[in-house]
Amino acid sequence: ILTRDDDRFIELYQRTVIANRANADVFISIHCNANDNKTAYGTESFVLGMGEKDQRLNKTAQLENAARLLEENWESNYEELNTNNPAAIIALRAYQDAFLEQSISIADEIQRQFEGRVKRRNRGVKQQPLAVLRGSTMPAVLVELGFLTNPGEEDFLQSTQGKELLASAIYRAVKEYKFKREQRDAGIQTEGSSLTPVVENSVPPVSDKPTETSVEPIPESIAAAPSTVINVAIEDGLTLHFSVQIAVSRNDLPCLPENFKGLESVWKQEQYGLYKYFCGRLTTFTEAEALKEEVLEHYPDAYLVAFEKDKKIDLNEAKKRAP
Repeated sequence: ILTRDDDRFIELYQRTVIANRANADVFISIHCNANDNKTAYGTESFVLGMGEKDQRLNKTAQLENAARLLEENWESNYEELNTNNPAAIIALRAYQDAFLEQSISIADEIQRQFEGRVKRRNRGVKQQPLAVLRGSTMPAVLVELGFLTNPGEEDFLQSTQGKELLASAIYRAVKEYKFKREQRDAGIQTEGSSLTPVVENSVPPVSDKPTETSVEPIPESIAAAPSTVINVAIEDGLTLHFSVQIAVSRNDLPCLPENFKGLESVWKQEQYGLYKYFCGRLTTFTEAEALKEEVLEHYPDAYLVAFEKDKKIDLNEAKKRAP
């Protein structure tokens, strides 16, 4: 269902009303980005949340929410987006909690498709108090396809090939999410599948190799917000390693066995107010696979991830390089 197929303006809250009335399974709001820094480029996806105090991130919410100023009675329509109002914060949290897990899963898959199939720079999955997402009664994601203020990326976004590739990536992401969801509901564990909320690093490494569909990498002054590694005893020389991801939560739990069904060697990373919990730090893929099988008995949705110097990297690439 399209909320519009032309350039007419539809109130932000009416867009989710359309989706709700149609009993839609997923709500995806598609946008193009802009920035005063004309070298900024890449794709990013947002789910509903309180966001960060970091003004660089909040600028996205400010720009997207500005469209509500075109509406009559906008102040009353969007009172729950007033983050200075304690009652509004509670309401926003309620919206956020309802479908946060599924929303992040879809957003994460969209970013994977953009990066892997379309060779876009992956700026990550983030949380912001976005007006167009609040009120949806299904998982909801706002997608930024790229920056119109970057000449090279603007050319790609306006090209027929660019539009087709980006649309195909979103379609494939939703299809993959649907497949994993159905597998989970049927009680089938698939390799690498998880509906645990996953928020990737803000700007993963990007290849310098040009492709037919990619904008040449451009230096960017906006730095990614780093992940904070907590409670980890890093061995000397341990740069490439595998871990088993077991959970993501807004709750900061001590990494003790009693908090994780008796599992030892649990550690965590914090980014954008979410805590990711991992088990083990292993240098060989064989050892990691064995650990994963043990962890699956306690956490059926657990899956393997790879790190280099505590930054998540592609699992297949890590397997090739591991001893």
